[in-house]
Formats: sequence, structure tokens, C-alpha cells
Amino acid sequence: MGRGMRSAVGAVVLAWSLHGAVGAQQLPALHHVHLNTLDAEAAIEWYRTIWPEGRAGEVAGFPAFVAETPLLFTEVEEPPAGAWDRTLQRAEPQSPLWHIGGFVNTTGVFARLREEGVRTIPLEVGPGWGDPVDRSGLTPYAGIQSAERLVDAERAEARPGGFGYLEGPDGALVELTGSVRTTASFSHVHLFHESPRCAANWYVDVLGFRHAPARDPETRERRERERWDPCAAPRAEPGWPSLESGGTIRSPNATILYEGGALSLYPRQGDAPLVPSRGQVLDHVAFAVEGLEEVVARVRASGSTILEEVHRFGDTRAVLIEGPDGLAIKLVERTGG
Repeated sequence: MGRGMRSAVGAVVLAWSLHGAVGAQQLPALHHVHLNTLDAEAAIEWYRTIWPEGRAGEVAGFPAFVAETPLLFTEVEEPPAGAWDRTLQRAEPQSPLWHIGGFVNTTGVFARLREEGVRTIPLEVGPGWGDPVDRSGLTPYAGIQSAERLVDAERAEARPGGFGYLEGPDGALVELTGSVRTTASFSHVHLFHESPRCAANWYVDVLGFRHAPARDPETRERRERERWDPCAAPRAEPGWPSLESGGTIRSPNATILYEGGALSLYPRQGDAPLVPSRGQVLDHVAFAVEGLEEVVARVRASGSTILEEVHRFGDTRAVLIEGPDGLAIKLVERTGG
């Protein structure tokens, strides 16, 4: 478990008291993602290529790609860690901040971007079961977790949309996902955690997120989930389509809700423990919160680390904390209601 999990996993009484204190507050909102780069101007131009609706700008004094969720950049002198490794088929080293990206109908996007010189990352459809594809909608397999569940390729048809990946500036992993009914929005963030459901409890108890509704196993109706208890669970077998030839472990997973969206938490891949995100190409994720002092007090009570104390951030204030498994999280104080 990561350092930020010390109290949230081990102290159930504290977790329940924090949940009660948070319940009436407005949900956090996704504010921005901060990246490290060798060349901010070139990085921004790359993101404008894949997302023409965005623009070059500035946020809180940082050069930024301004879209539904802005990307802020800090220029560094050496290549940042955590770049996509084409041989390993994953970022190296791997931090909790898995990837960023956008929601869009991907049906024709990857072929177009490849023609424009953007590097796409192929998806494996199974161990030796077919050629890699640009997006999951092109794979003739569905939900594969073993050879016994292989779908008859002769009867399978390509589907519109689906998810696929790009190798961004400095090796950042960028996902585009969606189909014909998807509303376009550059606001996609996925996380890795050593224990995703325990991490989900921490986000809810400490930062004020909400658990995604659960389906009642008897009535099949969706109901509010209080918390994961127990939160630890064994890792599932890998499945496809996948970035890795050996498949992607997708369970145990968890989903938490923020204002206007959801955050998916998945198990880390491979055998190496996750490393802190600070200093990586994907450095930290930021959320707007109300009652900054109260949130900081809950962070301290949970035993989590304050990386940067409360400081000015543009026309408001922010604090940088370390969440589960070393994920750096900036909490930006809401202004103007």
C-alpha cells in the first residue's frame, strides 16, 4: 500500500467519521492535470493536433493547453521519468497517474492522426490471436480472459468507436475513447492503485468524492454504495484488448464520482510497485474543492503527506498533497460558487 493509505485503510472508525463530515459538501471537480516536458510550446501544439478545439494559453502562470480539462506544463532540462516504453508496453516506471485523454467518437480518429504523424499505440487482441488494432472497436474479440472464451472471429464484426492510445510528448500516455453517442470532452483521467477499492474509500472519506452506485445482486437495481468493506481483493486474470501482449488486469477496480464525471481506478500492472507521480511526465492531477482548510485538516488526520503547503495559485489558493500510492494531488480552492 502507498504512504497516503496509512490511516484510511487501517482505521475504519476514522474513515466513517470522515465520511460523515464530507457528505453534505459539494463534490470536487476535475480542475487540471500538470505535466513535465522538455518543450512546453511543442507539447501544446501536439495536443492541439489531436484536439483542435483546445488552444494555447496560460493558467496560474503556467503555459497550458486549455480545453475542458486544462493541461499545465513545467519545462524541465532532462527527459521526465514515466515515459511510455514500447518494449515493455507500459510506462516506466509506473505511477498511479495512468493516462489522460478525451472522450470522442474514435471511429475514424486514429487513422487520421496516424496520417498526420501522430504515433498511435497498437492494442493487442490476445496472445497470438490476431494482429494488433488501433482501437478496441476493431478487435473481433470481446471480454477475452482466456483461450476458452475466444470469440469466433468469423462471426464477429468490427464495432464503431472504442478506446485506443497515443504516445504523447515526452512519452505521456493519452487515451481517446468513445463512440457515436459520445459527447466530445477532453477530460479523461484514469488511475492505477495497489488496492483500488481501498484507495476509493480514501478519496471518498478524505477528499469528498462519492462512490459510484452499486447494483443490488438480488433486485438488479442500482443503489448507493456506502464504501468498500472489505476493500482488499485478489487480482483477477488479465484480459484483452490490451496495451500489453500479456493482457491488462482490470479487477479489482472501483469508480468514484466527482462533479460532472467519474474517475476509474484499476490495479497496477506488472510486478513492480507503483512509484510517486511527482517528477514524472504526468506529474499530478488537480481538483477544485470547497472549504480548503477543512479538506487539508482531513488530509492531515488521515496521515497523508502535504507536499506543498497552502499557496497562491492564480487568483485562488491551492495545496499539493500525496494521495494513495504516491499520487500527487493538487487541491484548488473554489472561488465564486
